[in-house]
Amino acid sequence: MSEFSAGIFTLSKYKDELFPFLSEEDLLIRYNEMWLGKLSPMDMSVGIQSQTIALSKEIPLLHIINAEDHGFFIQILYDGEVKFRFDVPYDIGSDIFMEIGNELYGDEKWFLDEDKVKTVSDAMKNQPEIQDTIDGLFANISEERISAFELFGFGKETLQNIQNILTVTNFKQNSQEMVYDLLGCLGLGEFSCVAHSYISDGYDDRFRILNA
Repeated sequence: MSEFSAGIFTLSKYKDELFPFLSEEDLLIRYNEMWLGKLSPMDMSVGIQSQTIALSKEIPLLHIINAEDHGFFIQILYDGEVKFRFDVPYDIGSDIFMEIGNELYGDEKWFLDEDKVKTVSDAMKNQPEIQDTIDGLFANISEERISAFELFGFGKETLQNIQNILTVTNFKQNSQEMVYDLLGCLGLGEFSCVAHSYISDGYDDRFRILNA
């Protein structure tokens, strides 16, 4: 079973600025000493809610969606604008692998046949669109773009660490490990099952709810 984590985060020092923007459904949690999380049922949407845009005109926001086995999304919002955005699926290779197999063998359970799997694996080696797709995902990872994390007080060393983590090489080696390294670098370690649905139903009691 996959776990889905999502929320909008900002620094603890902005707690007072957050309260006027909380809806009745929202939960405000203290994630740790550094971060507060504003959790809403709408957090899994990459679309930006009008309320979030309004809040971003007051304070910088970090919107994170981590859908295990599916993909990872992160964006920085400030002054009503997206200052940084990174969106990557975890299963690029497997999706193309299945497409090739279905083209070669139809919709049967060809992946249970070792010889057919080998044929598909060999065909994968000649798929330049895989590399092109991955390269495109990292096209905006630059020193200029990553400087947006300065909005949360991160210094040059952390900015360099972020750039060193978000690389095509790390993605190919282990995409989920890359994501968790990034979250750890941002002070959001152990980012698992952090979402409105888990906390509102009492499933997760790790965090103090500030607007209870």
